[in-house]
Amino acid sequence: MDVEKKEADSNSVTAVSLEEDKNAVEPTKSDNDIRVCIIGNVDSGKSTLIGVLTRCVKDNGNGLARKYVFNFPHEQDSGRTSSIAHEIMGFDKDMKQVMPTRANAGKVEQWHHINKSAQKYISFLDLCGHEKYLKTTVFGLSGLMPDYAMIVVGGNMGVSKMTKEHLGITLALDVPFFIVVTKIDIAPPEVLKNTVQTLCRILKGVKKSAEIVKPEDDFAKLISLFKTGAVCPIFSVSNVTQDGITQLKLFLSLLQSRVHVNPIFRSAKDPAEYLIDEVFNVAGVGIVVNGTMLAGEITTNQVLLLGPDNIGEFAPVVIRSIHYKRELVEKAYTGQSVCFAIRYQSTKKDPLRRSNIKRGMLLADKALNPKAAWEFTAEVVILHHATMIQKSYQAVIHCGVIRQTAEVAEMNKDYLKTGDKGTVRFRFLYRPECLHVGTPLLFLEGRTKGLGKIASINYEYKRAKPGVTSEEEANGKERKKTSKKKSM
Repeated sequence: MDVEKKEADSNSVTAVSLEEDKNAVEPTKSDNDIRVCIIGNVDSGKSTLIGVLTRCVKDNGNGLARKYVFNFPHEQDSGRTSSIAHEIMGFDKDMKQVMPTRANAGKVEQWHHINKSAQKYISFLDLCGHEKYLKTTVFGLSGLMPDYAMIVVGGNMGVSKMTKEHLGITLALDVPFFIVVTKIDIAPPEVLKNTVQTLCRILKGVKKSAEIVKPEDDFAKLISLFKTGAVCPIFSVSNVTQDGITQLKLFLSLLQSRVHVNPIFRSAKDPAEYLIDEVFNVAGVGIVVNGTMLAGEITTNQVLLLGPDNIGEFAPVVIRSIHYKRELVEKAYTGQSVCFAIRYQSTKKDPLRRSNIKRGMLLADKALNPKAAWEFTAEVVILHHATMIQKSYQAVIHCGVIRQTAEVAEMNKDYLKTGDKGTVRFRFLYRPECLHVGTPLLFLEGRTKGLGKIASINYEYKRAKPGVTSEEEANGKERKKTSKKKSM
């Protein structure tokens, strides 16, 4: 996306933060967990920065810090993230970082140690920077529901095309963001200056004021301005020399959860709803799902509805156990990212299998009476298309954790081209999904990009043949009628 075309000391800050907490609406258990996704171009130092922040080590300039973050050996070999890595940073009651026992501790040991003392968490989601993993990055930004985005820019690299792409997606999804310029120890002064100037110019184009953060800045004022959405802080750091890291940690410690202002989340008093984003088959445990609590509370042994399946139906399942931050707990609350071990309620059914569950499925209270839909209408804007979009056009819809191909069933115009706005009725090709009015969506197909929001949902339409377009369904029926006439 070409976004250039779009329009105190720690004590005083803590006091301001505490005063604001008094006025917070209905505090929940998830208020102390802030999710921050890390995005930016490949080789900008995203994973290294997370390693430096969470493991409290200096990088050696050759991948020392990032090896504590990567999930797979091939990522370590290539130095590039191809999956979504999760790391946490804990702060105690005095808002001081909970130091790790040792830099090379395993994730289970590291998280368990932090859980003992932490009163507040920063949960980092390390997303991919390479263009070929853009779908994974979009999934992290839209499906994992981060509170904030940290856009990392290599000071010696300038602002790349993918940096602008990630910034555009962040703006489209309305995720508050701040910028961190890395590698200032090796960036030539002129290149670093040009990089910061380019960032300031881009921010001005999207109606944000750039605030270059300095050590002597009043962080109470900075946080207040950042919350208004009019200011975007720009930090300059070095993972090797640690320059700027202290200021960045202070800023992170003062961020507040957006669970009460994000319309995706509802009250803890509402019926429970949980969105699945990952499925595992754990030896000795069985099926484990990972996802985010959208509403209510869920306890061990509670019975919920799992679905929709390929035909839009739901089946009752039992919550066997709950894990939060790799710790066994008895209850999960709205806004939290948790894991559930589940099984079918009925012992007469075949055992629950990993293939029975897909991203985008729900665990929901019976009181919600959840429904699945094949069709929905969205108000969209086309950001880029080489020619024009017409009826029967197909694209991959990214709506939260849902990622499925849909066709255009109807439009309020004959066609849409770059820059156009319109009302479009989409129809999923393969299976119905659970949707909510007002949810933002992105649709991608090659270099075509569009965004919008769900305006209405049609629960009446039922696709006769999943995987077949409406045109193919119609032609198939015509061929059957013709063949019958010939046989007569």
